[in-house]
Amino acid sequence: MLVALATVPLPVVAAENLVTGEPEISISSPDATFEASSSQTLSLSVTNDGEIRKGGQPEYEQEVQTARNMRIEVLEDRIDAPIDIKTGSQTVSRLASGGTASLQYQLEIGDAKPGTYRIPVEVSYEHTRAITYGPYRDTERTESEDDDIQYITITIEDKPQFSIVDTDTNAIHAGDNGEFAFSLKNTGTREATDTRVTLSTQTSGVYFGTGASPSQTTSVFLSSLAPNETRRLSTEMGASTDVSAGTYPIVVTAEYENDNGITETSDQLQTGITIQSERKFTLQNLSTTDFRVDEPEAQIQGELVNEGDSTVHNAVVQMNQKQGITITNGESAVGDLGPGDAVPISFTVDIPPSVEPSTQSFSYTVEYENADGDVLTTSTPIRKSLQIEPERDRFKVVGVNTSVASGGSGTLTVSLRYTGSEPVKNANAKLFTSDPLSASDDGAYLGRVEPNETVSATFQVSATDDALNKSYSSSIEVRYDEQDGDTRFTGSLSVGVPVKESSGGIPFLPVGLLAGGIILAGGFVVYKRR
Repeated sequence: MLVALATVPLPVVAAENLVTGEPEISISSPDATFEASSSQTLSLSVTNDGEIRKGGQPEYEQEVQTARNMRIEVLEDRIDAPIDIKTGSQTVSRLASGGTASLQYQLEIGDAKPGTYRIPVEVSYEHTRAITYGPYRDTERTESEDDDIQYITITIEDKPQFSIVDTDTNAIHAGDNGEFAFSLKNTGTREATDTRVTLSTQTSGVYFGTGASPSQTTSVFLSSLAPNETRRLSTEMGASTDVSAGTYPIVVTAEYENDNGITETSDQLQTGITIQSERKFTLQNLSTTDFRVDEPEAQIQGELVNEGDSTVHNAVVQMNQKQGITITNGESAVGDLGPGDAVPISFTVDIPPSVEPSTQSFSYTVEYENADGDVLTTSTPIRKSLQIEPERDRFKVVGVNTSVASGGSGTLTVSLRYTGSEPVKNANAKLFTSDPLSASDDGAYLGRVEPNETVSATFQVSATDDALNKSYSSSIEVRYDEQDGDTRFTGSLSVGVPVKESSGGIPFLPVGLLAGGIILAGGFVVYKRR
């Protein structure tokens, strides 16, 4: 039996398998060169070069080399430099062997001296240290946690560095020009020489220079700018009238030469220009004098108001040409005009007889100087409607006095009132009559006549025997000279001339006719007696 049993094969006890290993985490920074007194981004590369101590199945080998729940934190309190870390700890859920994770941390670097500085970075993670497995047993894992502090080295460069430390108001109106100014400081550790400061804008309608020669970029040259030195820079800027109110970015860069004579360019700096609405003016309290057809001295009066928030200088209001009307005085000087100020203005036009009485629109443009002495003009005219009145004579009949009777003659005195606003001279009145009236003296000299003055024109008139006791229509025309020497005529001024009845008596007859009548009467008496 024992011999028989010795020949029966027994099962072999399975061997126990074990895989061990661990992650190998390293931290590096691909670009660790920074400038003092600036905000910078620190880029970190986290790499896992896992290690296998005892191999086995590939999936278990990968597992023991993988880092889990990785936490990376830059230790600000261990940095021996004025550097503030603005980004907290960051995590990576899994990082297998051969993998790399990229992380970024925001730094604020103060007035650090040029040189190298060690930055501590703490890395903590979980991983599987060992895996035991076999065909007839459960797989077992041994877990572990690691915590490590690594250091990277950064360099603070010894070079110029720039920042905008102060800006002026830097506000201009649309359609205007003005000064754009700011203060540039060298916050670096070396002097900047042969520096060209370039300003640029990408906003359509916002430009450097003037409207006649606009440019999207401009430059200012500095021969030198020492560390901690500040220089005020300025240039001319403008904006077209269609630019909306708001603040628009201006990008500033500086090009300079380093110690080796090589041109370097600074980081972009940004500031802004504020565009205000286009300057606005209005006309108020508009009134007219003698604004009527056939009036050579029609006047417009009113006030110009500065509706803007800044003062304009040497302002002038110009009345724009209008078809059919001649502008004889179309410019009114205003002078300096502060915000909300109202200043009187006036214009004079010649309205010819061909113009129809109506309401018509007139436009005005304002020309002014800004603070820099640039002469500018409003792009949108001010429009106002005015009523053109019908033609009116400057003389009107206010009274008639006459002694003329039927079949006789007498004087006719007509009272005329002058309604114009300026005195006239060499005024003459002429009388026009029709049957049954006639005038042996139809002219009267009136001379100089003042506004609202009433003058009398006296004429010699006669009435025929068949004239009735009533008023007969006549007319008067007045010729006069204006102050500028122009001669003008009124239209026909209607005059009603009253005629009285004859006073009776022997009518006046020629002597021959009277004598003939007497002879005929005497002969008739002699004939009867015979």
